[in-house]
Amino acid sequence: MLETNNIQEALFAFDQAVRLKPDYAKAYHDRAIAKGGLGQHEAAIADFDQAIRLNPNYAAAYGNRGIAKGGLGQYEAAIADFDQAIRLKPDYVEVYYSRGVTKGKLGQYEAAIADFDRAIHLKPDFAEAYCGQGVAKVSLGQYERAITDFDRAIGLKPDYAVAYYNRGMAKGRRKQNETAIADYNEAIRLNPDLVQAYYNRGMAKGNLGEFKAAITDFDQAIRLKPNYADAYSNRGVAKQKLDLLEEARADFKVALDLAKKARNDKLKAEVEQILQELAT
Repeated sequence: MLETNNIQEALFAFDQAVRLKPDYAKAYHDRAIAKGGLGQHEAAIADFDQAIRLNPNYAAAYGNRGIAKGGLGQYEAAIADFDQAIRLKPDYVEVYYSRGVTKGKLGQYEAAIADFDRAIHLKPDFAEAYCGQGVAKVSLGQYERAITDFDRAIGLKPDYAVAYYNRGMAKGRRKQNETAIADYNEAIRLNPDLVQAYYNRGMAKGNLGEFKAAITDFDQAIRLKPNYADAYSNRGVAKQKLDLLEEARADFKVALDLAKKARNDKLKAEVEQILQELAT
């Protein structure tokens, strides 16, 4: 991925190209990619629109416009673009993957798996597609099958921190806490900023009764993500287990405030119940 300074330089070059040749579809497409790299998804979409106007059969422009729309949470519109990209280029492996990810975000897990399957058929060493397929299977409760997918992803890409994390999550759902912790350890070794791995490792340690170690992991999760309501709540639970009741109460109060701000009604209700019990 380009560094920000390099992206700015690329944008300047693409601006020049568009000025010199206003009907050059690829210049609009490539400028859109650069804008997307800066998180400017709406501006990127405008450039993809122009690229498609100039070249209605531009499969990459449809595919990458879909990614930009996904970045704005416009998942249905993104899928429509992915569909068109695939119609124009039926072996477009990256778009099958992106469409699978997007369908997963919409809870369409079976359809997501079908897209990941197609991506893997076209590119058998596509580690990310195995990982995406595993995530969808976890959402369907197919934990053993998911673990097999994560195994394959890791076999293809041994430094794939997210695959270790997701395999740990699947093992945790199977109550295999020790081996889940081993996967979280490796995920954290590979990516020390992977906040969710600290949180889930803390949960697994709590399940094993290792409450002090769990608190240490929740501490790190909160350092990385200061508004992490669930981490405050579960750190409060761990402190409660150790009879550190005042500290637990303080964590629950922070969790409650964050849950209210995030409009997380489920967590809000859970924490309010715990605070009522602590008050009696």
